[in-house]
Amino acid sequence: MVLEPKFADYGTIHSMGDAPQPNLHQHNSSHALLSPHSVLSPLDDEESPHTSKGPAMTQGDLYQRQPLLPTPAKGDKWGHGSHPTAAQEYYVEEDEDEVLRKGSEPNGVVKINMPAPVREEPRFPQERWKTLIAAIIMFFNFVLTLASLAMVHERVPDRNTYSPLPDIFLDSVPAIDWALDVSEYIIIISVNSALVSILLHKHRFIVFRRIFLIMSLLYMYRAITMYVTVMPVASKTYYCSPKTNETTPYLVVKRIITLFSGLGLSVNGKHTYCGDYIYSGHTVILVLSYLFISEYTPKKLYPIHWLYWLLGVVGVFMLQLAHGHYSVDVIIAYFVTTRIFWTYHTLANNASLKQHSPNNYLGREWWFCLFLYFEGNVGGPVPRHWPDWPLPWPRRFQSKSRES
Repeated sequence: MVLEPKFADYGTIHSMGDAPQPNLHQHNSSHALLSPHSVLSPLDDEESPHTSKGPAMTQGDLYQRQPLLPTPAKGDKWGHGSHPTAAQEYYVEEDEDEVLRKGSEPNGVVKINMPAPVREEPRFPQERWKTLIAAIIMFFNFVLTLASLAMVHERVPDRNTYSPLPDIFLDSVPAIDWALDVSEYIIIISVNSALVSILLHKHRFIVFRRIFLIMSLLYMYRAITMYVTVMPVASKTYYCSPKTNETTPYLVVKRIITLFSGLGLSVNGKHTYCGDYIYSGHTVILVLSYLFISEYTPKKLYPIHWLYWLLGVVGVFMLQLAHGHYSVDVIIAYFVTTRIFWTYHTLANNASLKQHSPNNYLGREWWFCLFLYFEGNVGGPVPRHWPDWPLPWPRRFQSKSRES
């Protein structure tokens, strides 16, 4: 059976056997515009239908010589040459930018441009005027404590009549007067170090505000406890000013000024009034200095944290050696200071606790509304950004804040 010309380009698979080969050149010219396979390879063009070399070319030989994919033109390794291929001719009607994009992207890779996620960073407003209000509140409670001591001094039991209360530690060691000076020097070092570390903090106004509020609570509680229960003098050698047996407003104000000028310390000779026992103000300052230094300085400075913890222990021990306070005063001072500090920071670092709720038992603190006023705009735990030099000089200290 002879292959008909009109079926030659549509994949007829009948064998041609020994039948004479038709003139392919004539069929190619007549069907060049109709068949997609009308253009033969160079190998097909070399053989003439009238040659006698070898057997006649069949339909299967024709398709085996056709390439499955268009041969890329000479160019780069991806076949991007100067002459368009069949695949490029197929996309000739597409947009030019789209063709360039497809040519530059690897095959099978879908690139989706997504915007960066928007993260809400916690806000830490300075609110300096709130810090000023907190400082005024602390000043008022500090004066209240001094006024309480000025009045308690007249109610202290006479040492000639009443001996110190039994104390397991004070009864075991003799009084060492110079140990009180050592304890107060340690207090001066700890307080000044805490102030410097907070001045270098990036959010110093928030930290100062918290110091003022916590100390306000501690001073107010101490003014109440020392006034309601007056204990005998713990030391037999500590000097106490003579009593006047009266508490006029003028006398109270005069004593307040004297105590305030010496910041409540005995090392400068200003603190000569007795009766401020429950609870220990020296222990409050030592513990609070350590807590703020360890909380707001980088964690990698843990040797310094341990150093101030050790200074606090030594300061309390020296206070006891001098018989400056009863042992119960120190225990109560540590308990009250740490619990107020931890309660305050637990509320400040958890947004869910900054609201009144039946399950929020910490919100039942009487000072909770005051806390909300001062901490309501703080977005979370204050980061340990330190140091940040607060002054415009010298320039070498104006380095960027470091976060541990």
